[in-house]
Amino acid sequence: MSQDSASSGAKTYVRLMSYVARYWAAFAISIFGLVMHSAAEVAFVDLLGYITDTVGMLTGSASENSLPSTGLTAFFANSLFGDSLDEYRWLVIPLFLVVVSMIRGFGYLIGSYGLAYVSNYLVHALRLDIFEKYLLLPFRFFDQSMSGHLVSVVTFNVQQVTQAGTKAVKTLLQQGSLVIGLMSYLFYVNWKLTLFFIAVMPFIAILVSIVSKRFRLISKRIQSAMGDVTHVTQEAVSGYQEVRMFGGMDAERARINDASHSNRRQNMKMSLTEGISNPLVMLIVSLAFGAITGFMLNPAILETMTTGSFITFLVASGMLIKPIRQLTEVNSDIQKGIAAAESIFEIIDAEEEVDTGDVEQDSVVGKFEFKNINFTYGSADRPVLKNINFNVSPGETIALVGSSGSGKTSLVSLIPRFYNHGEGNILLDGVDVNDFSLANLRRHIAIVSQNVTLFNDTIFNNIAYGELAGCSPEKVVAAARIAHADEFIENLSEGYQTHIGDDGVMLSGGQRQRIAIARAVLKNAPVLILDEATSALDTDSERHIQAALEELMKGRTSFVIAHRLSTVEKADRILVMENGCIIEQGSHKELLAAAGRYSQLYHNQFDEPGAG
Repeated sequence: MSQDSASSGAKTYVRLMSYVARYWAAFAISIFGLVMHSAAEVAFVDLLGYITDTVGMLTGSASENSLPSTGLTAFFANSLFGDSLDEYRWLVIPLFLVVVSMIRGFGYLIGSYGLAYVSNYLVHALRLDIFEKYLLLPFRFFDQSMSGHLVSVVTFNVQQVTQAGTKAVKTLLQQGSLVIGLMSYLFYVNWKLTLFFIAVMPFIAILVSIVSKRFRLISKRIQSAMGDVTHVTQEAVSGYQEVRMFGGMDAERARINDASHSNRRQNMKMSLTEGISNPLVMLIVSLAFGAITGFMLNPAILETMTTGSFITFLVASGMLIKPIRQLTEVNSDIQKGIAAAESIFEIIDAEEEVDTGDVEQDSVVGKFEFKNINFTYGSADRPVLKNINFNVSPGETIALVGSSGSGKTSLVSLIPRFYNHGEGNILLDGVDVNDFSLANLRRHIAIVSQNVTLFNDTIFNNIAYGELAGCSPEKVVAAARIAHADEFIENLSEGYQTHIGDDGVMLSGGQRQRIAIARAVLKNAPVLILDEATSALDTDSERHIQAALEELMKGRTSFVIAHRLSTVEKADRILVMENGCIIEQGSHKELLAAAGRYSQLYHNQFDEPGAG
């Protein structure tokens, strides 16, 4: 693994652990518990040696007619019972067995529960931070990202992070402290033999460093493949009507099959890497253990050790194999977590919406000036808006018409700063929109788009959404009445408290649109943006809604995008756009009389069969 990659991984892991540090008290308690558990494991080994020497003395096979005088158990037994030890020898071993078991169990309890507490709060904190970032990221970020991958970061990647943030830490602390305790005990029993285990550590470290890079690379691929699985599934579920009506089942099966197979292949590669690295580590440790066993059977070594110390050294060295194996296995969890954390921190570190304005206006009258506006999306080669210049008086209704892709939606998207115009100025009441704070600017604007978004909640809460949540029921009903939504709402079994399902699936297209219009009515903003607001309505409903919108637009500055030119005939001014430029402007009658592009669009539309 390259030094830069290792350094980057270390920085990512340290940053991840900073989240764990927020819950340092629970983390410290869990560390104490895990160390206590490991200490009890070592105490069991020492107790085994004490039992062996005691049995040898009682059966007459020991060389000295006394209880063992060395070891941790012997030290505590002599401290507690002193000269009365011979009298209470029958009590020492059962008492110590119970005490050590209780310490071991209690340590495991507080260690495991403490880390579970930290783990769940870590997931909670990361999800909140990611979600908060999603709420602040610019629109171009979502334009360039697949929704399935963004959802996967919150669901799958965060869970991977907890493997490194808490599960791996638990293994490192529990097994690491056990290895340290056992190695220290082996040094205490026979330091010369212990050097064999120390000699193999560099070989294990080299092996771990080699597979770490492989683990992280595969983990990134697994996360990407999982994002593809989420994305394909999400599209198939949300677009179930199109999938079935256009015979897309086979195509979607092929897509999910490819995405799932990719995920499966990467997981198998991860398993293969683990399957090769772990046995190699065990082989290295077993070779050291075998060499130690051979040396211990040498008569010269046996003469320096009691039966109990021989057994305890053999058992303790054998016990080292499992924690060392688990410590090497945890490397894969750490690398998975680092790869997941990198994708999470990439989002958390992403540049937020530009919000440097500090102008806060209680109200605006809605006077607009567009001066020399040029706009290009991201790294696109060609601008989508070129040399846009026009003024809007307060309360004026401006209609934007033109063929698809002419720049109509792009232009109105600059008003609430969904995108920031690169050149020129957009002035609202003489103040550039960039000088307003985002929240204040958007508070003065209401939008109804052709792509209505509703939430899995009641009709009432969908109308009184966000900052409108404090509105009275009377105001909500009044807004629904203006939007001609009260007609169907009152016919529902639970009225305004009816749950409408995911994205309003329980409602028709026209009903969903009227809920969105009611939301805009309730906001009562001085500036309105209507982007194909009547596109989902039937002809009869459209007439009602059009009348309601005309009433709503009175006294408000309105920008109306429409493909149905019949809906903009009463606009104060119509802007005709082509290729990002305004090529004509005037009233409906003026533009028809000019016999230009608008006249062509108008007559083409009404000459079509069924038009009008």
